[in-house]
Amino acid sequence: MEALSLWEERERTRAEILAAVDEAEASLSRGEGSAITQESMRELAQQVMQRGRARLAAEQQTPRR
Repeated sequence: MEALSLWEERERTRAEILAAVDEAEASLSRGEGSAITQESMRELAQQVMQRGRARLAAEQQTPRR
């Protein structure tokens, strides 16, 4: 029985993954989402660094109690 339970769990997980892939493909075909390239990753990293630096600067200017 344990082998059957393990198989059923794997099949449930597999079905969930396939459903997620189907939804992702449908989303892409509707034009949702964005392409991920090395350049887009560089831009994202730059944006994150800028936000982090701005947040740090704001925290350093705020007086502590």
